[in-house]
Amino acid sequence: MAGAAEADAVVEEVDVYLSKELADNLYVFQYPVRPSHMPYDDFEYTSVRIKPKQKKVEVELAVDTKSTHYAKGKGEQIALNVDGHCTENRTFMSDVMDRQMLSSMTTVESMAQYAVGILKGGELHLTPLHSIIQLRPSFGYLDKADSRGKQDKMEVDGTDSQDEEDAKPVTVKMVRPETDQARARRLASYEYHEQKMAEEQWIHVHHRPIDDVLSEREREQLYCQSVDNEINQLVLPPKEYLSSLIPEPEEDKLAKPKMPVNILSMSQLKTMTLPDQVRALLINAKVIRFSQLMAILPGSYDQSSVLKALQTVALLVQGTWVVKSEVLYPKDTSSPISGVSSEILCRGRDYVMWRFTQSRCVVRKEVASVTKLQAEDTKEILEQMARPRVNQGWEFLLEPDKDFVDRHADVAQRQHMIWQAKLQQFSKVLKIPKHETEKKGKGKDPVDMSTGPERVKGSRSRTRSKSSSMSDSSPTKATSISNTDHSNHVIDVDNFRPSEPSRIPTMSSLDAGNHALTNSVGEVGHATGRRRSSSASYPKLGSPAPQGQGDLRTELMSFLNEIFKEHAILSISQMRKLLMGRLTESPPGHVLGSGVTDKLLEESAVDIGCTLLQVPWPAQYKEVADKRLFCRTALGDAHDKFRGVILDLFRENFKLKKTLILEQCKELLGVDLSSKAEFDRILKSVCVFKSPYWYLKGTIPTT
Repeated sequence: MAGAAEADAVVEEVDVYLSKELADNLYVFQYPVRPSHMPYDDFEYTSVRIKPKQKKVEVELAVDTKSTHYAKGKGEQIALNVDGHCTENRTFMSDVMDRQMLSSMTTVESMAQYAVGILKGGELHLTPLHSIIQLRPSFGYLDKADSRGKQDKMEVDGTDSQDEEDAKPVTVKMVRPETDQARARRLASYEYHEQKMAEEQWIHVHHRPIDDVLSEREREQLYCQSVDNEINQLVLPPKEYLSSLIPEPEEDKLAKPKMPVNILSMSQLKTMTLPDQVRALLINAKVIRFSQLMAILPGSYDQSSVLKALQTVALLVQGTWVVKSEVLYPKDTSSPISGVSSEILCRGRDYVMWRFTQSRCVVRKEVASVTKLQAEDTKEILEQMARPRVNQGWEFLLEPDKDFVDRHADVAQRQHMIWQAKLQQFSKVLKIPKHETEKKGKGKDPVDMSTGPERVKGSRSRTRSKSSSMSDSSPTKATSISNTDHSNHVIDVDNFRPSEPSRIPTMSSLDAGNHALTNSVGEVGHATGRRRSSSASYPKLGSPAPQGQGDLRTELMSFLNEIFKEHAILSISQMRKLLMGRLTESPPGHVLGSGVTDKLLEESAVDIGCTLLQVPWPAQYKEVADKRLFCRTALGDAHDKFRGVILDLFRENFKLKKTLILEQCKELLGVDLSSKAEFDRILKSVCVFKSPYWYLKGTIPTT
């Protein structure tokens, strides 16, 4: 270190002076499209004007029309197109294009770190810059030529633009009182910005050559004339020292209009405290993950401090953080769209957030019916935290963050208690359906976040677990099928009617539906129509089976394996009909005629890999009697994954468009079918078409 210090020795010391005489009027002009060896110093400046507030400058230069490089024919044509034959308000003072305009563009907004320095006699004199602008050629005269051409054409056609304007209808608009937020939006709009720029008047200034006496006198002001404040030792930190040299411009201290959504920069965030940083980011993002917030925050903060600040401005929804309603809609404000008070907006938005804590998707009409908000306000609230999905409603914007919930279980539990308290508050005012508050209000069950093949796999495992738990129930009696005189049996398949099943197709409700096949096969007398049947009981799973019972179960599973290769979806009643057809072709005394119950059919279907489908049913097809549908998706071919996606879509909707099914298959699986015919074959295996929708097989009656 000592050697390095000696190598970097001080060569010279100079005194630094700060001059502020020209600080408010010192500009640097740049000419980005002009070569450095061709300056504008020798041109004649015919006019110079400036707008100080906008820092906008326009310089008009004379063109040498007598130069050998000047195309006089082109110059006359341009002058004729722009000015025509009029003598007033001319752009060019002669019959040719004799001048050009340079217009400015501001390059740097803040000039706090820029200055012009002059080194003279061992002293460095610095003057802060007011602005750095770039001057480029302006072609506004071409716009004037274009408008003049249109005017000449209208005169030739015999029409008058003024008459057309007078013929326009007059519309009357009722203007509502402007709210604070609406005023802030208007003040930040481009239209208002253009209007304020047009209102500022041009100030004409005089151009002086570089060797003029007045120019020399102005340059003298770049030197510091008197010392008002002397700093002998540099005891200030570097940042404070620079601030003392070049103070912050006054325009940067002006308060910006408060907007619901504003644009932040990292430099702005660094000037805020941690709570203000979190608040500003949440107001802009609306929904954010905790990991994303930690990555965006400038500086190094521990997670506990960020979580403490986060919980004051946001609520936890599906493991992600959503800004609180009262932060977006402060007290004593109103909606800029409808004028509704902030209290009503906060209550409605809290209800929408609570709904997303219970499910991935919500329906806009259901939300509107409870909150009673106008359509525009409801849409704005939903757009803050969700995105629309075809035939599904509005889906929450981000994927659930299970990792955060696992890592911060105490925070998740505290947020759960907050939601319970909020539910009690807005449920007193909002007319929330009882099925929501009774079922979802408990809130301890996790949100159903699985989609696609995961749901199919989960449903299959739940069905198997429920079927195994059913084995503990008491045995029920069943009527066996008599095999005597099988050749004389008459099977009335058309008039066959199954017993009334449970309305909700869950495995727990199937104990009441253990009906035997009593309406189809029996010992029937041709003359009298008598029907005799015998009763038998089927034991619980896991208990010793009677003689021949194992053969019945094996034969039934083999039969179901065969029919599910041809039919992807079957109800219990359809299984019975197919079983009846098999018995008519079987010899007398077949094991399948020894007594097959609903329960045995369901258990055997689950054993071969079938799943009891939990799907919605069309309201217009209530006459469908049997709502216990079984499906076998794992057939061992390449189309199993496509069938799984199709069935998963029908768990949310009872009817779907073909385009939506195809898009979801591409999105979830990332592969495409080789041909349209192949996709149609897979679709028809599990669905039926009733224009213009596709329905799941078994949910609508077929002719």
